[in-house]
Amino acid sequence: MIKFESISSKQFSVSKDGNVFLNLNTNPSTISNKFHIISNYIEGISKQFEDFDEWFCTFINDYSSSTERYSVLERNLQALKDYSDNYLNFLGIDFSSYVDVSKAKKGTILFSAIEIEKILRASSYLKMYSIISCNDSFKLDQRLHRMIYNELVSGIDEELLFKIFSVIKTKTFKYNLSDRYMWDYIKMIQCKTIDIHVVEIFNFIMNNILILCEPDKNPITYFVTVVDESVKWFLRSVYKASVVYDDSISTEDIQSTSFDNLKTYAYNDTLGRLKGIAYKQMHENFEKPSLMTFDFKKEEEFDNFILSLQRRIEGVSYVSPFCEFLLYPILAKLTDIPYRHFKTLSAEHSIVLAVYVQNLLKKVFDSDYKTLFSMLSFYPKTQPSLLTTYKLKNVQYFIRTAHKVNNFLGFKAIVLLNDMLGNFVGKISRVDFVNIFDGRDLSGIPVSKIETEMIDFFTSFFSGKLEDKFEVMKMLMQSDFS
Repeated sequence: MIKFESISSKQFSVSKDGNVFLNLNTNPSTISNKFHIISNYIEGISKQFEDFDEWFCTFINDYSSSTERYSVLERNLQALKDYSDNYLNFLGIDFSSYVDVSKAKKGTILFSAIEIEKILRASSYLKMYSIISCNDSFKLDQRLHRMIYNELVSGIDEELLFKIFSVIKTKTFKYNLSDRYMWDYIKMIQCKTIDIHVVEIFNFIMNNILILCEPDKNPITYFVTVVDESVKWFLRSVYKASVVYDDSISTEDIQSTSFDNLKTYAYNDTLGRLKGIAYKQMHENFEKPSLMTFDFKKEEEFDNFILSLQRRIEGVSYVSPFCEFLLYPILAKLTDIPYRHFKTLSAEHSIVLAVYVQNLLKKVFDSDYKTLFSMLSFYPKTQPSLLTTYKLKNVQYFIRTAHKVNNFLGFKAIVLLNDMLGNFVGKISRVDFVNIFDGRDLSGIPVSKIETEMIDFFTSFFSGKLEDKFEVMKMLMQSDFS
């Protein structure tokens, strides 16, 4: 009888009737961590078929001593499949028991008994082949391995493969509904979209999980569980590394960590809902003839405009300096969300919120700071500079304006504001901007006018002179949430 014995977590000896004929050295992987599933399967075949042991030992010995290993493997593939098929037939599994048609609804991805059987047969072939593929000293090169792998899983046709992919995609995108702000953040920080993650999980399942399917368990349920755990682990690892800031937690207290996580999710929920409100208002405003800035002669033209607008929004690649220096401080004031949290927003999310806040500013400030606020509906074509040596041109105006304020957070704050405004103006002066609504390039940015209005606005902002206006804006925003 064939017997597997674990020497260490990654080393196994394989014996026939007590005589060791193979030593397996596996790489740390998902497969090696659950190698008992494979060993139990092969031992089960050995118990059932008397001639299996002789074939198996001969096959391994021929393979290990041959200089044409691929040829040896190719000659034995049919026998490998036959033993696996016969063992599955012996187990007498009712594959239809894995299919519950009564729970199927419209749009449900339903696997038939035949499709479940195809998956489990391919899995059984891969288990036998793992003696080669998981052994460091036996492995084929990647090209030959792929040829053998494709042959063993050939029973999984394109239609079935697409069904498996669809299940993975559907399950993963459900997390996009509940954790879509985290996915926005991941897209911005790691340049990894949810579509890329779907493909990665699919490849992981086909290369590492398919082989571990057990005949007496539903493979689709197993795949879904893997998707769940994979997404949760991925989001949790990114969240811990990037969102829970190091300076917000100084102990390993679980309760404190949970509280910090709760705040972050609350912030994301608020900004996500605000983004939805912004999109809704944007579309409603263009549907009202009195607010239209374009002549839509036909309904089709309006639809095309909205489609073009959406494509431009999704295509925004860089966060505008007007978002960093103007939008984020204002939203932080209105929502009580820390400024640093806004730095996690994507460029697309930022421009949508900028248009929303721009409408609030127009309602409350009327024609004040008109040039400055108008820039919130523009986005940069290129990456703005990280640093700039620009200095305010109208320093005297800045000093006069600052000294008119009796309570301006102290003299040092004036110096810091001067540096901040200089950094901002320097960034916008070197960027080409595009109007989000019509896609037209800004012919020339009025740097001097914006500099003056920034001085006026932020001097009043930091001195508390705008509190009454922000209260009105906050009331308008709260009414939008209700």
